[in-house]
Parts: sequence; structure tokens; C-alpha cells
Amino acid sequence: MLNYAQTGRNSRESVGQLYTRDLTKPFVLIEYASQLRPTMAIWSRVRFDPQKALVERQTLFKEGLHCVGMWHTHPEPCPTPSREDRQLSHNYALAASAHLRGIVFVIVGTLPHPHGFRVWVDDGTELLLAQPALAPPVW
Repeated sequence: MLNYAQTGRNSRESVGQLYTRDLTKPFVLIEYASQLRPTMAIWSRVRFDPQKALVERQTLFKEGLHCVGMWHTHPEPCPTPSREDRQLSHNYALAASAHLRGIVFVIVGTLPHPHGFRVWVDDGTELLLAQPALAPPVW
């Protein structure tokens, strides 16, 4: 995800989905971050085909991966979700509510990690800022 940070003036937003293998742990370890092919991408907006995102989720589920959220980039140093972002995360959370208590929503800004990398959790009612763990806890 960090490789897609919009560091140049001509950069465009990128978007993808987040996957994990194990939904039983008290933490979420993102094992794979896909990149969706945008249907439209400009400096401050990106759109993707929801049907192609669904096909990706179904394909990766067959490989043992569960989609637990989304990521995308913003052309700002410390990113904040737009109204459109909040609606998207809310819709994803509601769609996943039969299987998940919430979804992970990541926005990658232009500042280097960790300041430009922000994580939220959306439970379908509220989008809450979270702190990403750099490594899973040792048990």
C-alpha cells in the first residue's frame, strides 16, 4: 500500500481490498492487500467496479483469504476520510455484518509511515480511528 502513496503532482489515487486468513484472533493481521483496477482515477478521486471487487473476494476466499476491508490513497499528508469515503466504509461494513463485526479502512497519505498511514474501523454505525499494530502480539 505504501508503494502507491501519491508523492508526485501527477499521481492518481489507488484502491484495493484487505485480506486475512484467520478471523479467530483478537487482532487482525492483514496478509494480503490487493489493488483494484480503477474505472476512474484522478489526483483526488478513485472509482472501481464493485462487481470486479466481488469477484476478487470470491476468488481469494477459495484460497482461504477473508476480505476484512479496503485501502486507498489520498493526496494529503495525514489523510482524513471524505464524505464519500465514510459512505463507502459504512456500506462495506453493513454488507459484511453477517460475518464481521466491522471492517478495516486504511487511507495512505503522502507523509512517510507511520504519519501518513491511517487506519479506521467501521462497524456499520461509526468510523473510528484505530492505531495499526506493526507486528502481531506475541502470545
